[in-house]
Amino acid sequence: MKTLKNVIVISALFFSFFSCNLEDESFFQVKYTIEDLVKIDAGDSKSWSIQGYYSNYNQGVMKEDSPCYVDDIFTFQKGSTEITVIPGEVSCYMGDSKEEITTASYEFYEEEGLVFLSISKAVQVNGVTKNTFFSLQLVELSNDHMIFSSGEKGNYEVAIVLIASNN
Repeated sequence: MKTLKNVIVISALFFSFFSCNLEDESFFQVKYTIEDLVKIDAGDSKSWSIQGYYSNYNQGVMKEDSPCYVDDIFTFQKGSTEITVIPGEVSCYMGDSKEEITTASYEFYEEEGLVFLSISKAVQVNGVTKNTFFSLQLVELSNDHMIFSSGEKGNYEVAIVLIASNN
């Protein structure tokens, strides 16, 4: 009986030393504030180019349609969630890139501290509209780069990486 009591006490001490603290920074999510958003728009307007569009960021595997994204320029403006997109020369669809429409926006959920980027590309071919849409969560932010991704911190799957352009 005394041995069982010692095992229980030792187990309780072990778990108290190595258990998770709920107040620790979440491994899965960074909470962003309104002050952090200044890094996105520089307090006025800031342009970003896409460094890469990945199917698996951790393994460096680009999506097949990455070339049609990496030549686009995204401009974020203070006070607006709509992003001005200057499309590049490479189309995501067969045909002329000038016929392709790209829209983007972001949403900031202040209470949760979450930021999501949504991108849509569409083109009309032979009377049929082809559309691609996706939304990714902001997982890393600095003054010169942002990563929006699915997956958890340190294990990014689909990801789009933006690098600050020289304004």
